[in-house]
Amino acid sequence: MNWLVLIDTIKNWDNNSIIKGCIKFNPEARRILYEKYSSQMFSICLRYANNNSDVEDIFQEGFFKIYQNIGQVKNPEALSGWIRKIFVNVALEYNRKGHSLRVVIDNDAIETSNETTINSAIDNLSLEELTTLIQSLPTGCKTVFNMYAVDGYSHQEIAEALGISIGTSKSQLFVARQILQKKIIIHNQPVNKKTGN
Repeated sequence: MNWLVLIDTIKNWDNNSIIKGCIKFNPEARRILYEKYSSQMFSICLRYANNNSDVEDIFQEGFFKIYQNIGQVKNPEALSGWIRKIFVNVALEYNRKGHSLRVVIDNDAIETSNETTINSAIDNLSLEELTTLIQSLPTGCKTVFNMYAVDGYSHQEIAEALGISIGTSKSQLFVARQILQKKIIIHNQPVNKKTGN
């Protein structure tokens, strides 16, 4: 099927039709749901996973859970948010099984970072470069940063989802921002052509 036909096909399916079709195990509805949301959900998997194998596992498990539980969607207009939440939860559960998410940091050291500096430096990065920098964060910091800065969770929601304190959530976000700020500054420094530095 070519992309133009696929795009037209997706446009003809509203969320309510997709949900009803998936509940009835309609392969076309499942394919449309997959095509409509797979790239966004793959992006979530990339942000939370530690390697390509983890990305694939989280991605497959996420769609499995969506197909298995789609009958729970009460509001078809909220389908996108519901799918996003499923993927974030699958990623968190996956990381919880294999990695410790706790980082011990003195909460008194937390201060608001210079967001203006970070934001202007981030503007100079491509999405791929930024994703790579986020991927390089320690697991706990990466998870909290993704949940807070990218997915819009509050520190209270993060603490509940990860089984950590609000202070730990804030400290991991602080550390993530500090690490990213340093990496972004290093990344944006011009290379000295004579020395290679």
